[in-house]
Amino acid sequence: MTFNLPLAQIDAALLETLRADGVREGRQLEYKEMLPGNSDDDKREFLSDVTSFANAAGGDLIFGLQERREAGKPTSEIGAIVGLSELNVDAERLRLEALIRDGVDPRMLPVSFHEIRRDPDSPCLLLRVPRGSAGLHMVTYKNLSRFYSRTSGGKYQLDVHEIRAGFVAAETVFERLRRFRVERVARVLALEAPAPIAAGPKLILHALPVNVLDAVWPRVLTMQEHKLAFGIPPIAATPTMWRFNLDGFVVHTLPYDLSRQCYTQLLRDGGIEAVSGGVIAKDDRRGGFYARGMEQQVIGAFSTYQKFWHEVGVAPPLLIGLTLSGVKGWKVLRTTYDFNDLDAVFDRDVVSFPEVMMSDLATPADVVLHPLFDFVWNGGG
Repeated sequence: MTFNLPLAQIDAALLETLRADGVREGRQLEYKEMLPGNSDDDKREFLSDVTSFANAAGGDLIFGLQERREAGKPTSEIGAIVGLSELNVDAERLRLEALIRDGVDPRMLPVSFHEIRRDPDSPCLLLRVPRGSAGLHMVTYKNLSRFYSRTSGGKYQLDVHEIRAGFVAAETVFERLRRFRVERVARVLALEAPAPIAAGPKLILHALPVNVLDAVWPRVLTMQEHKLAFGIPPIAATPTMWRFNLDGFVVHTLPYDLSRQCYTQLLRDGGIEAVSGGVIAKDDRRGGFYARGMEQQVIGAFSTYQKFWHEVGVAPPLLIGLTLSGVKGWKVLRTTYDFNDLDAVFDRDVVSFPEVMMSDLATPADVVLHPLFDFVWNGGG
């Protein structure tokens, strides 16, 4: 199956392997010979395909593959790789994204477009549809109101009981992730951490995948440990020590000053817990910490995590949460030279901000984290 592979690894040779091995369409894979046309029927068919993936486990639509037939009947296997002549990827991306945006409710997470080049032959086009994160998605094109999902046999229309169950399941996933985050924060505050830490102010960042892929951890195990360690560095620190543990793989600094200890815990599903005891160090003279410096350090580490997730195949969306502890009575300071700081301070010791959703690994880290940083500044008045 292709869905567990990073897009960069899906090339012409892989398509030939799918054809030669007789890999059939399934729950996360479908072959199409041509891109959808401009007729209403073609558009409805395309929207039913993408929403069926989003409402199930996500999946890949590959255009430019002719289906093999036996005795006039489809086999769900590739008969020939024909490609798409005169393909304009940018134009098709704009057209299909607009169709999805206007014909699906609620809005879907962004679909990824990947051109599979076959020089000198015509390329193929892969559309990667992520699993939905906001309940079920309904096709609404031209007053059509239908829900679709998928099994190994392809897409089908949901009945009323399945629709109800789908919305309940989506709510359950987010509650589970939020509960997990609360439990992990409580353990850090109780000093029950995967690396030695001490009481004191801390920044705690969680990035938790909504959709768990079984292929992520085996791919992690193929990486060299030092490369893995530098792929998930602690915030505002250099990786110094690392090891596998019960939760996955932990990277941390030398425990000379436990109050400033930093670590990053990679969870087995690809999620990350990053704790830093030094990135929000207090300036006692001015009664607070410098938020801009904190932002830069978190953005730098998070950018590295994004590259790591892409390499090991962690699929968005990810739920991102930020917590500050030990900050009651602290100011949020702007710059070392700005003495006109507000009198507002944090009114509680543990500040846990509402989560944000990252729907695309290519989104710049500062854009992903901006809403969380806004909460920090708001807390400081």
